[in-house]
Amino acid sequence: MTTVASAPRGWLGLRPLNLTLIGLAVFLVALAAFAPGFTAANKVYFDETWYVPTARQWLLNGQMLHPEHPPLAKMLIAAGMKLFGDNPFGWRAMALVFGALTVTGVWFWALALTSDVALALFAAALTLVDGIVFVQARIAMLDIFLLCFCVLALAAFTAGENAATKGAALRWHLVAGWCLGLAGACKWSGWFLAYGLIGLKLTIALLRNWRVRFEDARAGDFYAADAPAIGVVGGVAAYLVAPFVAYFLSYVPQLIRAHSLYEFVATHENMIAIMTGKSADHPYKSLWWTWPVLWRPVWYLFDAPGKAAGGWSETGKAAAVVGLPNPFVLFAGEAAILWTLYAGVIRRARAPLIVAVAFFAQWLPWAVNPKGLEFYYYFYPSILCLGPALALAAGALERPWRDAFAWATLGVGLAMFVFFLPVLVSSIGVGPAGFELRAWLPSWR
Repeated sequence: MTTVASAPRGWLGLRPLNLTLIGLAVFLVALAAFAPGFTAANKVYFDETWYVPTARQWLLNGQMLHPEHPPLAKMLIAAGMKLFGDNPFGWRAMALVFGALTVTGVWFWALALTSDVALALFAAALTLVDGIVFVQARIAMLDIFLLCFCVLALAAFTAGENAATKGAALRWHLVAGWCLGLAGACKWSGWFLAYGLIGLKLTIALLRNWRVRFEDARAGDFYAADAPAIGVVGGVAAYLVAPFVAYFLSYVPQLIRAHSLYEFVATHENMIAIMTGKSADHPYKSLWWTWPVLWRPVWYLFDAPGKAAGGWSETGKAAAVVGLPNPFVLFAGEAAILWTLYAGVIRRARAPLIVAVAFFAQWLPWAVNPKGLEFYYYFYPSILCLGPALALAAGALERPWRDAFAWATLGVGLAMFVFFLPVLVSSIGVGPAGFELRAWLPSWR
């Protein structure tokens, strides 16, 4: 049996063209799954009320509103509006594309982790039915762009760790660093993953430099010298220079408009002031330690018919969208995350350790958030790690247990996704009885 600690190099001998075609198929399937009814809400809702006008203003005169976040995601929303018009399709077009790219990124990341096409498809399918990428791919918010660049960075980082030569490793790590810079250019929380991966890379380098050997050393130990080192210069280029250049370039339109390089500094001074200031209270706020138990999801839209239209009823349903992950995938995936932590730290397996670092690096920094206002969707980047974690857990099982586990997990996950569709797709609608059936906790209301 191929275990996660001894997976062979390469991707099962498949040619790059075949892998590309499978990735393209994953992208098209995800796009087809996300697209139906994504323009049904014909008015801006939730944070679209911030970012659609911001994109509109940027297209009009280059002014970037809402300076509490970097500009890239807002410019990508604007690009969709430029291409497809100032309408619901244009507002959400780029979110739709990047949502499909996110699922494709999970496929490539899981492939690099497991060296198994079937397990990679399993991870992508779980991501597709999880609900989070589905919802974010259908709304003009910043988060789907952050998710996409983070998972692409993880795929490239893992490929770099699996590379057979120093040159290939360096190229993959440069791609990872570039994607981390683009993630940070969408939201500053994108840098959390960068800190985690840099910390992991430094730990590997330190253990190698010390020539650490455990009594029960294994060929698949995460710090083993079978993966080529990229050196100090390569590390600086990949994880300092490349991220900064990618991040800086996103500000070039603002610098040109201001006719000053100092605009870059002034913008960040303003962002720091906003991020460290106190915010007004919000009914959907939540604390970071409650996110894994799904205590307070955010309702993006709940538009019930008024009294003049007969009121909210089983025939007069409310258009509803809630940022709710699939509860089954969430809790099963979190159990798998604990397994990756064990496999990565105790068994010293490289692939599980990468997943565990990615999950915790994107979650735990919120414990020291100076702003003091947090929402459940800050947890979404960590949720992207659940499909790959379950794929690794499945891959550690002997057949036929592996196949039974995968099919059962996917079947229950799909059934639960379909069950929650009335509160994920505004065009379906939900009546009072259906709402009560899906509001499992009082805090979900």
